[in-house]
Amino acid sequence: MPPAAQLLVVVVALAAFWFVVMRPARVQQRKVVELQQALQVGDEVVLSAGIFGTVRSLSDARVDIEIAPGVVITVARQVVVRRVQDLPDQDRPAEPGSASEDPTDPDHGQDPRAPRGPADPTQD
Repeated sequence: MPPAAQLLVVVVALAAFWFVVMRPARVQQRKVVELQQALQVGDEVVLSAGIFGTVRSLSDARVDIEIAPGVVITVARQVVVRRVQDLPDQDRPAEPGSASEDPTDPDHGQDPRAPRGPADPTQD
C-alpha cells in the first residue's frame, strides 16, 4: 500500500473515532454546563454522586441542596448533572407516601383499603 493510502487510512480512522466517541461526549458535556448555568431555586436535581435534592439557594460556584426535610448540603455547581424531570420514570425517586417509604412498617406495601383483621374468619 502506498504511503499516501496508509496516511489516508489513519486520518479516516481518527475522524471516525472522533465522530463516534469524542463528539457525543462533548455534546453531553455542553448540555450539562448549560443545565448548571440555568439552575433555579426549586429545581429538583441529581448530583454526580447520585444524590437527589432540591435547589434552595445559588451562588456563582456553590449550590445549596435540600436532600431531606431540614437537611441542606452545599456543593459545587459542577456536581449537578441532571434535573429530576429529565429522568425516565423508573429512575425518579419514590413519591412521599408510596409503599417504599418505610419498609419497617407492618403495613408496608399493603393496600390501605384492604380489610384488616385475622386471616381466618373463625378466629376473633
